[in-house]
Amino acid sequence: MNTPSPLSLLEELVRIDSRSPGLLAAPVPPGAATEEALARHLAGLLAAHGFLHELQWAAPGRPNLVAWSRAWDHARPALAFEAHLDTVGSDGMTHPPLEPRIQAGRLYARGACDTKGTMAAMLAAIIRLSVEATPINLVFIGSCAEETGCEGIGHVDLARFGGAQLPVIVGEPTELRTVTGHKAHAWFEWAIRGRAAHGSVPETGDNAIVKMTRVIQALEVFAAGPLRAVPVPAGFTPPTLSIGVIRGGVKENVVPDYCSIQVDLRLMPGQDPAAVIADAAAFAEAQAGIRPETTWIRHIPVLATPPDSPLLQAMTAACVETGTPATTAIVNFCTDAGVLQERGHDTLVFGPGSILRAHGSEEYLELDQLDRAAEILALAARRLGGPE
Repeated sequence: MNTPSPLSLLEELVRIDSRSPGLLAAPVPPGAATEEALARHLAGLLAAHGFLHELQWAAPGRPNLVAWSRAWDHARPALAFEAHLDTVGSDGMTHPPLEPRIQAGRLYARGACDTKGTMAAMLAAIIRLSVEATPINLVFIGSCAEETGCEGIGHVDLARFGGAQLPVIVGEPTELRTVTGHKAHAWFEWAIRGRAAHGSVPETGDNAIVKMTRVIQALEVFAAGPLRAVPVPAGFTPPTLSIGVIRGGVKENVVPDYCSIQVDLRLMPGQDPAAVIADAAAFAEAQAGIRPETTWIRHIPVLATPPDSPLLQAMTAACVETGTPATTAIVNFCTDAGVLQERGHDTLVFGPGSILRAHGSEEYLELDQLDRAAEILALAARRLGGPE
């Protein structure tokens, strides 16, 4: 049976619109793309190469795909490859988002880098391993809603494969480095309430926006001081805080009775997001005399792959065998790997392409990295599988 090339797979994948329609909890707008078309395409592709599969629905129109070796042998080791199905939107792109264009050794399209390039490399490796009858059980996981905070992976059921006994390589653009760590990521919203009044008599109201400015000033002091006053593990950078959204007011001649901010928080191993946010609120109250209300928190766990991880050792050996620098890295962006490791899986992150090319107006993948990634992934699986 012929095996598809990573490039031919990537060209197929980027033509399928899987731009994120938003949070899982939100209804899909009429006519909007979801992950479903891509999930069904991949299901058919893998079924044609001898894999079983199921769609696991996280929300209407929002499936995760799980596919696995038909000839599953419980006496053999297993390995899962995971990549997210969704991409970000395409507003402002300088090239057609869904038409692959190859130029100067690069393929341009939305998702080419994040993360359909890695997905194509994984699929090429999985199909090649299956055709070769490599003695290892293989799983492919396509997750939905990663771009809205790794929401979909929490809905993936891997119990049939032994649960946490399944090692997982998570696909993201890492420039062929093996990522063994990333910060935890939390988003949260704070609200301040005031009292509305007519703009001609502002002294009769209580301006929520003015109160929030005092809270923001206190939060900036917290970010520069107490937040960073923690030991930083080797390879990590200090925790950070960034205010990304502010909303308040209804009309220029109305004293606002409500103001909110949304904040991005990146934390170290061992830092609990809820505790850090509570500390920040107490600090703001002490500094500004105002206690903000935390209205919601979303959280992606930290990743910290141990150095004795069998999966890491297999990836390192595969890189060396292909002449690729066996470089490990800790990154600031977050991935599905944090969720999977929290569930007990031996997990790391790997893929072709640079995170600097993700989400931008010009997204592309270096094709030499695409082929090398497929080779490394196949070699790592063979090492885990061992001899017949």
